[in-house]
Amino acid sequence: MAKSRRLALLPLAAGLCAAFPAHAAWDFSPMATARATYSDNIGLQSDENAKSGFVLQLTPGFELVNHSQRFDFKMSYMLNLYQYAGGRPSGTQRHSQDLDSALKARLVEELLYMDAQASVHQQATSAFGPRSGNGYVSNNQNEVRTIRLSPYLVHRFGAFANGELRYTRDRVSSNNLGMRSSDGNTISGSLTSGPGFRRFGWDLSLARAVYNEDIPVTGGGVDAQTSSSRNANVGLRYVATPQLNVGVFGGYDDYEFSGLGGAQSGAAYGANLAWTPSGRTSLEASAGHRFYGPSYSLNLQHRSRATVWNVLYSDAVSTSRSQFLLPQAIDTASMLDRLFRAQISDPLLRAAFVQAYIQKTGLPPTLANSVNFLSNRYSLVKQLNASVGWQLSRTTSTFSLYKNKREMLSSQQADSVLLGSSLLSLNDNTEQTGALVSVSYKPGAQSVLTLTGNASNVKSLTDDRTGKQRDVRLNLAHTYSTRLTGSVELRHVKGNSGLGGLRYTENAVSATLSSKF
Repeated sequence: MAKSRRLALLPLAAGLCAAFPAHAAWDFSPMATARATYSDNIGLQSDENAKSGFVLQLTPGFELVNHSQRFDFKMSYMLNLYQYAGGRPSGTQRHSQDLDSALKARLVEELLYMDAQASVHQQATSAFGPRSGNGYVSNNQNEVRTIRLSPYLVHRFGAFANGELRYTRDRVSSNNLGMRSSDGNTISGSLTSGPGFRRFGWDLSLARAVYNEDIPVTGGGVDAQTSSSRNANVGLRYVATPQLNVGVFGGYDDYEFSGLGGAQSGAAYGANLAWTPSGRTSLEASAGHRFYGPSYSLNLQHRSRATVWNVLYSDAVSTSRSQFLLPQAIDTASMLDRLFRAQISDPLLRAAFVQAYIQKTGLPPTLANSVNFLSNRYSLVKQLNASVGWQLSRTTSTFSLYKNKREMLSSQQADSVLLGSSLLSLNDNTEQTGALVSVSYKPGAQSVLTLTGNASNVKSLTDDRTGKQRDVRLNLAHTYSTRLTGSVELRHVKGNSGLGGLRYTENAVSATLSSKF
């Protein structure tokens, strides 16, 4: 089986190699970060078991970038090494790693293309546990690895239609024995009306996905299971004005998994609109019905010279693995990119500036967002995200909030090893809410002072279990040269995990030096 899987990837590997011409200009940037931290609760243990001490961290890494006519490629990797004064406390680890890699390749112009992504990150095991944001804390943390390869064909049928046929191969795995690995194979196709249709347009999409999962079972071993989905959709739209499109859609959704009862398939129908009154404002919305009930979506974006606004809502049948592969959070870099567009017109220079700004100020990679906790089950996810960013002469601020509701659709037994028999109902139905605010002030050309506050709440809709966390961080960063930056951060974390009444508090200070070579 493993051999056949490797053989199946050979055509993809060949196409990937073809995308990298020998004369491509690569930009390789090694880097290193050294950080010293003092914390009065290193492992985010209960207040009674808190242990204070120093943590020394060394992080070598690199960035590899290439932008050419045939492909866009970017990879960043960091290996975090930790050393503890007086021995390693409970709830900590010796090392962790982070990887982000993305490729968009044009293998054959106007015919064959490829998208590819790979990632390795620390993820929260449960929404009810503590969330530190520090790589050395292993309490309620696991490493999740993803890879996704997606070649696709495009074709123009004259003025009649544009078509796309896509194959996606992906894999998700973790170092948690309760969530082993899963492989996905998806074939999708779409047809969209071409320029021959002026007032009326149409679109057709079909998708078939099959997932092979190794589900751990109580007593040891794994149970190889297969789940699948089939989706079909037809849409009609009317161009009322150059700025306004309205339409209707209909289709069918079918999911095959071990259910708790009730419909797992059914018709889908509704209406949608797309309104773009200006180049700075856009609105997309839909309302309809799917097999699980009423269904809505919203995507509102607005930009002025000094502000950016986002409001997103969606509901869909999903899994933890699918959200690890294609996260739904509002990306901090995307918001700042739109915010700095008026000051930096070149997109490549702006992207580099935004990444340096995020690293310098200590902002999180995503704005306020719910925890995508580990689970092997299917769920109905309803998610609302809203954010705003604004800029003054010396100040850049962001505010974001979210509300997430998950209703599990498949059997509890899929998480029996992950949660244990006493917590099987922990993830049945959950609701998460939270908000994040950050204010960055530039007292000088080379210094940035950033204050960040984060609040999150989670509750079980099955029992009376609740959890919450509050943290405040103050970060002062200074640029010494184009290759060397430093920062000092103070933080305060306080929370209640909702697991056995665990309450935890942390006060910490850290000093960091980062260099690019």
